[in-house]
Amino acid sequence: MYILIVNEDPLGRSLAAALVERGHEVAYLDREEEYCQMVATELGCLVIQGETTNLRALREAGIERADVLITLLEKDSKNIIVGLFGRQFGVPSILSCLRQKHYQEAYELAGIKNIFSAFDYLFNQILLTIEEPNLRHIMTLGDGHSKIAAIDIPTQSRWIGQPLNAVWEQRHFPRQALILGLLKREQEQFHRSAERPLIAAQDELIALGHQEDLHQLIHLMQTSTGS
Repeated sequence: MYILIVNEDPLGRSLAAALVERGHEVAYLDREEEYCQMVATELGCLVIQGETTNLRALREAGIERADVLITLLEKDSKNIIVGLFGRQFGVPSILSCLRQKHYQEAYELAGIKNIFSAFDYLFNQILLTIEEPNLRHIMTLGDGHSKIAAIDIPTQSRWIGQPLNAVWEQRHFPRQALILGLLKREQEQFHRSAERPLIAAQDELIALGHQEDLHQLIHLMQTSTGS
């Protein structure tokens, strides 16, 4: 895919590197000469130095043939402007970074549906780490309520030595949750739930569910022997 990153954020440079490594054709537009030189030297992709909302610069960077447009600009108004240019040129997928929550409706009115908030993600991760240290967020799905997460199996868990299916067959298992599989620590290998692998200490349970479901599942997995 041809992916155009319009950038005013440190994330953009790392994202460009990751996309190039995955074999995508990447174009990078940034107003800062130092960052442009860095990306050009390290990645060898198309790099354009220019004003990020300038139509000529966007055209030079290939917005007219982009499969994906990613806007990581410091102001929501600039993200929306570039997103509208992307819509004008028929870019199939436009992703924008939301800076201030009250701009969300403006993005939607502009037809920019794929918006994400680095602040919200970091905020939620900090709360999650404080309140649920045994749970690590992997991915958010759909409307943001459903999550895929990894849950550590503590050394004192009553489930150690039991097959994975014993967990979801237990009557206190949260019925809206779904166990996807088990990541075995010693083997460094993922086992699907259908394989019914035996649970060992320090394995990671990979599950899908709402926050409340995952919270219940953590407490279920932490139940110690003899409880």
